[in-house]
Amino acid sequence: MLTFNQFNQIILFTGLNMKIICIYNASSTWMGELNYLYQRVFENKSCSLCDLSHSLIGIKKEWKEMELESNHQYSLLHINEVPLNIPNHLIKHLPCVLKQDGECFELLMQSQELQKCNGNIESFKLILEKKIESNGKNNES
Repeated sequence: MLTFNQFNQIILFTGLNMKIICIYNASSTWMGELNYLYQRVFENKSCSLCDLSHSLIGIKKEWKEMELESNHQYSLLHINEVPLNIPNHLIKHLPCVLKQDGECFELLMQSQELQKCNGNIESFKLILEKKIESNGKNNES
């Protein structure tokens, strides 16, 4: 029988405690949504994270499937929803993807890397898993 401490160590070791935080370069307010729509239609600007996770009618089926199949917990946040405990230096350039492990935050993907995915969730998953794996190896040494 595992003790509570042993169980927590297994959870921490396997990364089940890890959270992936995806932060959009958009606000969730009505004005923010209207501003994003205006920029998307009239200025041909978009948020590369929005392109990955959403279609015109809502969250992409592929994104939902990725979340269900993943060992990680995902959070999708707008600029105005970012918790105060996330260090500002990590979210200078949005959109971005962070890893939260307990109270520690790491930048996994920056805007340029999200743009390279070109809205393709398979590309996103590959890059993300490589980043998580390489960060894990860096933390072991």
